[in-house]
Amino acid sequence: MTDRYTEAIEQLGSDNLEIRIVGICALERIAPDVAEDHPTVMEVLTEFIREHSREPLLPAGRGAEVPEWAARRDVQAAFTVVGRRAAEHNIPGQPMDLTGAVLDRAYLADAVLGGAVLTGAVLPRAILTRAILTRADLTGADLRAAMLGGADLTGAVLDRAYLADAVLGGAVLGGAVLTGAVLTRAYLTGAVLDRADLSGADLGGADLDDAILTDARWPEGVRVPVGWMVDGDSGRLKRAGGLSEVTVGFDLLSGGLTVLRLPATFSTMVRLAAICLRHRTGPQPR
Repeated sequence: MTDRYTEAIEQLGSDNLEIRIVGICALERIAPDVAEDHPTVMEVLTEFIREHSREPLLPAGRGAEVPEWAARRDVQAAFTVVGRRAAEHNIPGQPMDLTGAVLDRAYLADAVLGGAVLTGAVLPRAILTRAILTRADLTGADLRAAMLGGADLTGAVLDRAYLADAVLGGAVLGGAVLTGAVLTRAYLTGAVLDRADLSGADLGGADLDDAILTDARWPEGVRVPVGWMVDGDSGRLKRAGGLSEVTVGFDLLSGGLTVLRLPATFSTMVRLAAICLRHRTGPQPR
């Protein structure tokens, strides 16, 4: 184990891109072998991401085009390993630290990043569809035009995050903190925003069709979406016209019970069933 780990760390420090990727793959194979070393391996990889993701991606040669996914290949590989790690080996109270990571156009679909610290991370145009970001700290993160369809951001902190043109269709943001966030032209159709705090958020041009906004705190001076109204007592949104609601609970990865108050409509129940199924089966293979 020690020899394999030492060799992988040496490969990670190589000047050769391909050798660095070999080292990253070796660390992924090592991590499950000894559970107590799993957090150490993940910390090595997150440190690698923080350090090297800021380095510019250079085309292969004169006149060469930047590839569709502009994240460095070694950084992308490291983030892929972190995103599919065995989360049960995490140490409570020690979240993954990806502060300030730069992952422009990275592919992170289905990544498991619950509780991760991504403050100030730069993730424009990143693919985060179906990603698990429950309770993640994305304060001040740049997520412009990011693809977050179907992602789980329950309880996430997105204070002052930049989400202009982001796609959040069907995403779950129950209890998320979006204070001061920029959501101009964001696609939020069918998103679940119950109990979310949108105080001071910029929602200019955002598409909130069929979004669930029960008990959401709405920004002052911003027109309330059709079908919703501000409750005079709590100052939060509620359904206009007295549509009935149902209370539904389902287990998340943490094992806890999350309760959502949803209008009793067929489309809502179909979306909820899909969310429950995904959490029961885990991320789908790519």
